[in-house]
Amino acid sequence: MTQHEAQLNGFLVNVFNDILRLEEASIRKGPCKNLSVSEMHVLEAVEKSSVDASGAAGMAEVAAHLSITSGTLSVAVKTLEQKGYLVRSRGSRDKRRVTVALTSAARSALESHAAFHETLVARAAARLSEAEIAALSTALASLHAFFAEL
Repeated sequence: MTQHEAQLNGFLVNVFNDILRLEEASIRKGPCKNLSVSEMHVLEAVEKSSVDASGAAGMAEVAAHLSITSGTLSVAVKTLEQKGYLVRSRGSRDKRRVTVALTSAARSALESHAAFHETLVARAAARLSEAEIAALSTALASLHAFFAEL
């Protein structure tokens, strides 16, 4: 590993850990203290995977969005259902299809979490020039594409 690669590795590991630490602290201070970061990410995936008018998302679509197995998702959904953040139901036309929908508590948690991300990005961007933001965005897009291929 070259010196620059070692430095990049250190930055990636440290930034990931810093963001995770800040996210955990934000959730603990927010309205939904009983959620973990992983559970918050499941709620985000349900929101992004919602395909019908009711806002429900198929379990398969949510699992694919998170790159996890349906079994792993089922465990998380059961926990989130017990905590009052998700409602699980069977499809009306196809009883094999299981969907999940966000509750009002989940929507409140997601709003709070989105505000955390907006504040975090705004504060980080305030330290950079427009040129630095553009260069960072380009580099991060490249890294994102690389990680998506793995």
